[in-house]
Amino acid sequence: MSEQATQQQQNDDQKFFENIDAYIALANAHENSNKGAPQLVGASLMFAAARYNIFLVARAQGDLETYNGKKEEAKAYFMDQFSKMFDDNWNDYSQHFEQYRNQK
Repeated sequence: MSEQATQQQQNDDQKFFENIDAYIALANAHENSNKGAPQLVGASLMFAAARYNIFLVARAQGDLETYNGKKEEAKAYFMDQFSKMFDDNWNDYSQHFEQYRNQK
């Protein structure tokens, strides 16, 4: 991997985690301002992620038939990604349970 590619990956990783932190801060703000119980906020985040990712798939397709043909492939991809992210975060919380469980 070239130095330029490595730098680009580092930049992308930084943006990725900045986005995550911003979404978590927004979720915490919604919970703190009584816009919803924690479970409602979590469900809203999942729904928003599903909706946005479907938008990305739709935007990349040339027509409705092609879009509809991508459903199972996209669903499998996103389910696999969610499962991996869920496992990574579960393991992280298992290792840092007392430190993480009461923070926002």
